Amino acid sequence: MKRWWTLGRWALQADFRHRAQSVQFILFTAVATYLVYSVAPSPSPTVWLALLWVVVLFSAMQAAFRAFHEPESLWAYLNQLASPAAILGVKSLQVAVHTLLTAAAALLLFGLFFGLPESAQSVEAALKVTVALMLGSLAFASTMSFTSALASRAGSNPTLMATLSLPLLLPAVLVARRASSLAVANQDWAELAIPLFGEVVMMGLPLALGSVLMPYLWKQ
Repeated sequence: MKRWWTLGRWALQADFRHRAQSVQFILFTAVATYLVYSVAPSPSPTVWLALLWVVVLFSAMQAAFRAFHEPESLWAYLNQLASPAAILGVKSLQVAVHTLLTAAAALLLFGLFFGLPESAQSVEAALKVTVALMLGSLAFASTMSFTSALASRAGSNPTLMATLSLPLLLPAVLVARRASSLAVANQDWAELAIPLFGEVVMMGLPLALGSVLMPYLWKQ
């Protein structure tokens, strides 16, 4: 527990030192939203969702790459401080926080620029959309953290990270799309239960796999 606390405090201090990067995530979201609005000011619900997920996905990729793009000397220090699984967990939490903040900002900006789809303008429907978006964002953050951790052992190559992410992201994208589509259509919670559970599974699976693989891949 003490090691987790030490890692968490180190991650918070690193975020504070590089707080300009957090602003860059929000700025990227705002610029992307405005560009989308200038091209398609009145998108259909399907296009609205697709554009929202694109913004969230690219933000998760940026957050994951920056979180695991560290000097080799720092990785050696962290490996002495805690286990690879603990490092992956703290780093993944760091990516998840950035992704959730970006997703919340994207949803707010999309609501301001485009408004919510007509079928999702009730309080209950908006809550369903928010839950589906946040769980999907966590699934993206978890997957990107895992692939970025793998790529970090090969020189932090962004091309390798993108290549590794493709087969792992596809199930998460499909599940998130299904959940958010049902949420926008204001379907019952019973209909949403399975897709939402799928998002939770896609969030936990990469972390479980990473906790098994990281001790072997991060040996110094």
